[in-house]
Amino acid sequence: MAVATDLPVEVEVFGVTYERYALAKLFRRLVCKYSIKTVIEIPASGAKAMPSLYSLGFALAGCSVTLVDAEAEGLAIWKKLGLDERLETVSSEELSGLKDDHRTWDLAWNFAVLPNQEQPERLIELMKSCSSAYLMFINVNRFNVGFFMHRTVHRLWKIPWTHGAISFFSPYKTKRFMRRNGVKGIDWGVVDCPPWPDSPGFRDLRLHRMEDKPHTWSCPYSEYITKSEFPAWMKWVYAGERLPLPAILKLPYSHLYYAIGQVQDEIS
Repeated sequence: MAVATDLPVEVEVFGVTYERYALAKLFRRLVCKYSIKTVIEIPASGAKAMPSLYSLGFALAGCSVTLVDAEAEGLAIWKKLGLDERLETVSSEELSGLKDDHRTWDLAWNFAVLPNQEQPERLIELMKSCSSAYLMFINVNRFNVGFFMHRTVHRLWKIPWTHGAISFFSPYKTKRFMRRNGVKGIDWGVVDCPPWPDSPGFRDLRLHRMEDKPHTWSCPYSEYITKSEFPAWMKWVYAGERLPLPAILKLPYSHLYYAIGQVQDEIS
């Protein structure tokens, strides 16, 4: 499917660019810590950003990546970066057609998907059936000061809340959900911790209003990868993010959290 080129272009803001940068740094650490070599992202969507790019960091860390329901616009970036050799794609229909237990990948994960699931248990069971070792969720952190502003913007402008169940915006409740569903040894942490608050909601408001209007994305992060050079400000912000503070003390300014755990061995 070709990517349309005559549509309005939505450029990812600097906060999204930094988010991608910080996630790639996190993924490199996780790959080393857990010896991850193969990754599946279920599904490979986008949260107010270009879809199918969140696993780029795993590919940059040397992993083989499989994207479920990837979109052509994001796949074009993979090819442009020369990372398509480490990439496979599969549709959700093809994935569900595999045998019940096809634990092919070291890690099954997704980004900001869990809160919008009507049946989250079905999602985690699918992820468990794909992973031979680990499962991870990355979601927006409800304890960031910007989250409360975002909620207020939705209320004042009477924009429906489309971001899903608030409970899954908490690392503690997500951890309990994972444990109830057979994931053990769960660890959680924070990522994307710049000195500015998470989106107060005004950009979100604009994107809500243009939701039915087709547009394409521009991803500055991919340009930095191409040049193998990132801005100094980004490196300084990340140095602050990596200060050795407990995760709980970073919650008020972290935009995202991750929760990763080991899949219970149910294979006889």
